Amino acid sequence: MVGRALQIGTGLGIFFLTLLLDNQRGLLQVNMRKRAVELRERLTKLGPTFVKVGQGLSTRPDICPPEYLEELAELQVCDLMIWMIRNLILV
Repeated sequence: MVGRALQIGTGLGIFFLTLLLDNQRGLLQVNMRKRAVELRERLTKLGPTFVKVGQGLSTRPDICPPEYLEELAELQVCDLMIWMIRNLILV
């Protein structure tokens, strides 16, 4: 349990620290696409619950910039592909 909490805290903590550093250096806009990709990858590595959070965020233009919306929308495609593969295998 502690190991999982550490994995989550480290994964997301490093991401948010990177955003903070980008902001302080004036690179937030320049690195927007790169950070969006990084967030999607981190959420994917953290597992299905975090993928669902990312999928939810992908539909919220009031919360996320367009670059993040586009990248997080990829999580919707992954979910659909997994569903299709599972159903093809089971048929």
